[in-house]
Amino acid sequence: MKKILIPVTIFLSSLSFAQGSLNIFNNSTYDLAMRVEAGNTTNCLPSVITSMNFPASTSDVINNFNDSLPYAAGWSVRLSTTGSPTNVAVPSGLLTTLSPLTRWQFCWYQTMDPVTGNTVYDTVDFNMGDPTAFPNCGWTSSPTVLGTVTHAFWFYIPSSNATYLVIDPA
Repeated sequence: MKKILIPVTIFLSSLSFAQGSLNIFNNSTYDLAMRVEAGNTTNCLPSVITSMNFPASTSDVINNFNDSLPYAAGWSVRLSTTGSPTNVAVPSGLLTTLSPLTRWQFCWYQTMDPVTGNTVYDTVDFNMGDPTAFPNCGWTSSPTVLGTVTHAFWFYIPSSNATYLVIDPA
């Protein structure tokens, strides 16, 4: 009985800390050049970060790191505070392993003109995220921002283990 109970407990524990989905709603007329990071809420590591491009007037659900195509083809993984991050292409077994250990931490974005690809000035220039979820990681973030061309908010729903980033026109 003990041999069954321990693996089941470990499995259920890993599900309670599972990454969950990242639901992005870009309701603006601007493309987004984004940096997205996930990390461990307890000790900040592992840390997994990518740059992605997200089109205007698009919404999508990214269920885990390996589900980030076509927006991101790879992720940078940091497993310790020392040493360089490892670049990992999608799909990857390492990314599958790290997903249950992390939660979506923050998103930083710039607005881009969808025709020219040029940056459009917006006052959004800080991390969107839940400032209370990662108290030991040294990141500052905000759940809302009122920019000059976009308004955005970030929130997490524990019951569905889902993180939301919503960008609306200003």
